[in-house]
Amino acid sequence: MKNIFKALNISKSSCEEEVNNSYFNLMKKNYDEIEEESSVISLARKRIDKIDEAFKLITDMEDYDYLETKYETLYTLAEEYKKHDSYNKALLLSNELIDFIPIFPDSYLLKADILAEMNRHNEALKFFQIAEEMEDDIKDDQYVQYLKAQSQMGADLFEDAIITLKKIIKLYGENPFFFYDIACCYENLGNKKMYNYYCERRDKYWRGQEKN
Repeated sequence: MKNIFKALNISKSSCEEEVNNSYFNLMKKNYDEIEEESSVISLARKRIDKIDEAFKLITDMEDYDYLETKYETLYTLAEEYKKHDSYNKALLLSNELIDFIPIFPDSYLLKADILAEMNRHNEALKFFQIAEEMEDDIKDDQYVQYLKAQSQMGADLFEDAIITLKKIIKLYGENPFFFYDIACCYENLGNKKMYNYYCERRDKYWRGQEKN
């Protein structure tokens, strides 16, 4: 590459923060141009590769942290695209994160979350499972387990969802929203008695809150 500094729109005297910011902005600009079945996909991809190559060379020269900055850049962009319902781009970036550093469970959780948002719940559950196998603490994480339960419900795995939700309640205490989700699972299973039981537990919780 002839001019690695020009490729990042920086000068040789640019500090680490300026280098990182320029890298992020250029990556975002080119990922923004990637659209399905668009003629600019290959051009944007080539630019992304050149930007990344220049960034790696500069970080090697200056002893900056290439791995951490690239990972944070891709992760942040994936989160931004997910937030704005650009799920295909978010999914693309989650795949790149997994390919880039395959040992980080957060990448698999991000992909699971994106797939769940796309209503691809059976696929999402596979990536929740991979993350749990990589790090035991994830099995007891309230937020992650609730997302997993939502995907189990979305995949019509109501018995599995009940197990997950009851586990969360056991770990973190009573929650009216979890009670209602369990009730809905029992309703879908045709168990009217348990549906009424968990609806009553939810209502009892709220009555107790009103008294307080």
